[in-house]
Formats: sequence, C-alpha cells, structure tokens
Amino acid sequence: MRLPTLDIHVHLMGVGDSGSGCRLVMRGPKRLLPWFLARKLRLRGRASSLDEAYVLALAEQLKASGLAKAVVLAQDAIYDGRGEPDWSRTTFYVPNDYLFQVAARFPQWMIPCVSINPERSDAIDELERCAAAGARILKIHPPIQGVDLADRRHTPFLRRCAVLKMVVMVHTGHEHSATVVNAELASPRKLESALDEGCTVVACHCGTGWWRDRPDMLPDFLQMIRRHTNLWGDTSVLGTAGRVIDLRRLLADDWARERLLHGSDFPFPAFPLVSATSIGTKKAISLQRMPNLLEQDLALKEALGIGRESAERAYRLVGGDEADGLETE
Repeated sequence: MRLPTLDIHVHLMGVGDSGSGCRLVMRGPKRLLPWFLARKLRLRGRASSLDEAYVLALAEQLKASGLAKAVVLAQDAIYDGRGEPDWSRTTFYVPNDYLFQVAARFPQWMIPCVSINPERSDAIDELERCAAAGARILKIHPPIQGVDLADRRHTPFLRRCAVLKMVVMVHTGHEHSATVVNAELASPRKLESALDEGCTVVACHCGTGWWRDRPDMLPDFLQMIRRHTNLWGDTSVLGTAGRVIDLRRLLADDWARERLLHGSDFPFPAFPLVSATSIGTKKAISLQRMPNLLEQDLALKEALGIGRESAERAYRLVGGDEADGLETE
C-alpha cells in the first residue's frame, strides 16, 4: 500500500511588493541569496511583483513534484520586551494572514503552517485565531526570533498548543541563511518543556549543522528521540553540501531513521553530487540535473533510503485520520 507523500518544510517568501506585508532583508554575504533564488526559480517576468512570482513558481513546482501536498510556512517577527514587533531587527517575515490567503488559492497542494513567536503579547490569542481558521501546525524559529522555549513564561502557550493538538515545528541546529540572534537557542534540549507539556514536536533539521559548526547539537537530538515518543525530526536542508556529514551520522542511527519526516526546505536546493559516494556517481549526476527542486530533494532522499517512507510518515502526522485508508496508484 502506497500512502500519499508530503513535504513538511516549504517556505513561503516575499519582499512585500504586492502589499503582502512580507519582508526579506539580507546583509553581508547573505544579500546574494535572494538574487540566487530568484534566478533559480526564474522569477523575473513571471508576474508583476516578486511576491506573486514566488507564489506562482511554488505552485508550479508543487504541481509537477509528484507530492500529494506540502506544508507551507509563515515566519513571525522578532518581538521586544513589551511583546511588540521589533521591525528594526526582523529581516525575514511572512504574515499568517498572507499565508492563509496563498494556501486558500491552492488547497489541493498547500497546508498552511502558521508562525507564532511566543514572545509576542498576543501569542495565545493568535494561536486560538489561527486554530479557528484551520491551522493544525505552527513553526517557531528560536535562533532568529530570539525565543528561549525553555523559558517558563512560554509554558501556557505550549500547553495550549498541546490542548489544540497543534503540531509544533521548531528550528534546531545551526542556521546559515538568515540573521541569527542567539545560536544557543537552537539546541534540541530547548524542546524539553514543549515535549513535557504533551506537544507533538518536529525538530527541524534534527539539530544538524556544517562540519565546522560548534557546538555539535546532533547527539542531543539522537538522545532525545529515545526518551520522547512525541518528538520527530525533519530532513529539511539535509540534502545540501554543508550538512552531508551530519546527514551520514543521522542515517547511521537506526532509531533516528524511524523518526524522520520528509522536508526539503524549499526554495533552498539540494545538491545530490555531494552524496555521490553514497548513491553512486551516475545516480548523483542524474539527480543533479532534475529541474524540479521538490522532486529532486525527495528523489535524493529516496536514493539514500529514507525518502518515500519519511514522506508518507509526514503525511500521516499532519493529515491524521485523513491519511487512513488512502492509497496512491
């Protein structure tokens, strides 16, 4: 029986030129990233705004990917001590309302994942609002949002997530694409409070990093999945060159392989050639030439022995009872 497949980690992005409220501000070497992604996705000339061009490119890729659906992510702001948005420090922002609007245009492919920074003054109210609007999964990015999930002030928020059965996705491991406020906040150990409150938690990236990153957070994730049955890890961005060593370490752990959920981290592309020693040079070259980034990422992970199973597992987790009895041709 073949269940539907799902990519649990796909980014919605924008620069705000359509009135979306999005923002994307990159500094230093990272300032070239938006240019690279725009070229990779052929955004120029696709629509009258970059916001809309990205939406159309994402929908186009999803339609041709072979995936049943994808979880598409919003991105909340950094908040100050009063719980108000700190726009001077927020470099990446995608409003929940904009996410809902986009997902409503493509319900056959997109599941909205809202983003709520627990530091905001209305965090629980926003959680309730989004749940009432149909959201069943949310994303928190501690190192770039400045959130310490171990802080007891956030316990009521996490407890409410558990009551609402809201799947909580949390960035873990080292961040290289966005401006980092505090790298220590990305430790998988910061998830203990959410797990103890009964939340179903997805540790995005499984606490991985590049070979030179310190501290090494992957061992913490590997230890924690042995203690918490409500903890999962997604494979987003693990097909890239920087994380190939940690990916090998992750796949060497049989326990971990059973707790992985497929994620791509679209629009950030995989780089199959770095896995040539594992999947063979011919296969790696073939995958490298695939034009669809979502299809390529899943194909790489299938070649590594974790793709289809983890994508079906992701569908079951997010789809719940909707996945029961479903079968693809």
